[in-house]
Amino acid sequence: MPNEQQSQQTQSQKGKLSLAITIGALAGGALVLVKSPSARNRIKQTSTSTKDSVSQYVAEVKADPSGAKNDLLNRIQATANITKEALNKIQEILDNQGKELTEKFQDVKDESQDIVSTAKDAGEELKDVGDKVKEAKDELTESSEDEAAATTSNENLSAVNNDQDDEDDTDHTVTKSPVN
Repeated sequence: MPNEQQSQQTQSQKGKLSLAITIGALAGGALVLVKSPSARNRIKQTSTSTKDSVSQYVAEVKADPSGAKNDLLNRIQATANITKEALNKIQEILDNQGKELTEKFQDVKDESQDIVSTAKDAGEELKDVGDKVKEAKDELTESSEDEAAATTSNENLSAVNNDQDDEDDTDHTVTKSPVN
């Protein structure tokens, strides 16, 4: 029983909502007609032309029911044939273009793989070049350090030798830091 009551409430709410929407649409349409003379004229002309078209069609059907039926069937058949031709043409285009697109996608895929492969090779070669540059830097750094060490050793030796020679003459000593 509770399910029936919920169902009835839901249906009642849906019915009230549809009624409210319909009333709102009618009120809005009436307001537009009252406020806008051009809208009234357009609606009047449209309904008059629709009435005339329907009246003419009904008169033709009453005058020659089988002719109107055949005419309608012929127009429907012509429309169906045109639609069928259009669909066949679309299918043909899709088949042809689909093949071309598939080939182009495959070409793009192959070229992309070639590009990725080339980029990997270039990356490996650049890494080798980077290693060579580092090796050259290390070589230069070692050479500079060796020269600096040799120069410092020679200066220290000559300073010691000079100190020994000069000990008799002066009481100076050689230090690494300046004396203030």
